[in-house]
Amino acid sequence: MQAEKEIVRRLCQKFKFLKDKVFVQRERRIFSELLPREEFEQVVRYLHDEAGFNRASHVVGTDEGDDLGFIYLLTNDGGIILALKEKAPKTDPGIGSLSIMYPSLEFHERELVSLFGADVQGLPDGPTYPLPDGWPEGNYPLRKDWNPDYFDRDTMTYNPPTADQEKEGGEN
Repeated sequence: MQAEKEIVRRLCQKFKFLKDKVFVQRERRIFSELLPREEFEQVVRYLHDEAGFNRASHVVGTDEGDDLGFIYLLTNDGGIILALKEKAPKTDPGIGSLSIMYPSLEFHERELVSLFGADVQGLPDGPTYPLPDGWPEGNYPLRKDWNPDYFDRDTMTYNPPTADQEKEGGEN
């Protein structure tokens, strides 16, 4: 695990804000804490341009309550996987597209848009993915507050109860 520790040491030396935010999870696995956009963009650019993390295999979205989380799995030539995490508030879910640096992430970023409501800035025009045509705008099925019980597949509408309906239901 010497190579992993050296990568963490270099990252923390270059970016002081990473102290206690990046760690070796186990052999060939390095993880970061959720980073705000400004910090994330500095680190990912360095990893791609200078540190040899020139492949990306996946990006995973998470619902972190008030924030959305994005976990990018980056790999170097030594087979070390670095899970670099970014966060964005749900009220302003803008993140930058990494598909220019890592073309393999384009469809993963489309998933973040459709399933979590991320605003992936710089994502090339293309189809929505993976939701079906006619999916109601503003409905993000992998957010914790989205309830599949309120989705009508026949009409492709999302119909949560109103506050009055919830009040009436609670009194019966």
